[in-house]
Amino acid sequence: MPDDTAAALQALMQQVQTLTITVTDQAKRLDDLREFNTRVLDEKKDVQRQLDAQAPKKKTLLDIIDEETQQRKMQAAGLEQDANGNWYPKGVRPAHSLTREEARDPAKYRAAKEAAEQAGTTLTVISGEGDVTTRNTGRPIVTPSKTFTFDDTHERVRYVRADMQTGNGIVNRRMQAEKEGYTIKTFHSPDELPAHARTKFDLMERAANAESS
Repeated sequence: MPDDTAAALQALMQQVQTLTITVTDQAKRLDDLREFNTRVLDEKKDVQRQLDAQAPKKKTLLDIIDEETQQRKMQAAGLEQDANGNWYPKGVRPAHSLTREEARDPAKYRAAKEAAEQAGTTLTVISGEGDVTTRNTGRPIVTPSKTFTFDDTHERVRYVRADMQTGNGIVNRRMQAEKEGYTIKTFHSPDELPAHARTKFDLMERAANAESS
């Protein structure tokens, strides 16, 4: 009888020891899992902080008004702005520019555009006298189209043809777009649009042409 009791106690002690080892192993695995999850979350937060730091700051209404005020001051001082944001005296022909007449020659325009791109700048179209026109000041030529604005509902972008994004109503249009959750982006040519936006533009343009024919 005493032998049976001793054997039972020994078996129970072995079970307790095995259970203790199992619980200890499980606790260690849980600790390792918590440590891994914490490390992954920290890395994710670091990546998000880097992305937030790299993202361009969204312009506020005050920023837009300040920019427009500064542009009016510079223009009143007899200065013109090129596509890169540089200011120069009105009447001075900037580098990498063509007159309207020269720009009508496809070969000449294409060669000048390629040269400007290689130089890391943008081709500017000016009048025959050397003055940059109001419409084309420091900007590429605007391609005429019946479609001058449309919304990219997926990216929440409202595309507006560059020559239409002018005038006293520009601030109101930006405010309305922001109110509807859109960011305004301008384009001079459909070639500047992302692929999915270009597809929508082409469909709208074909529909507009069909209606007018």
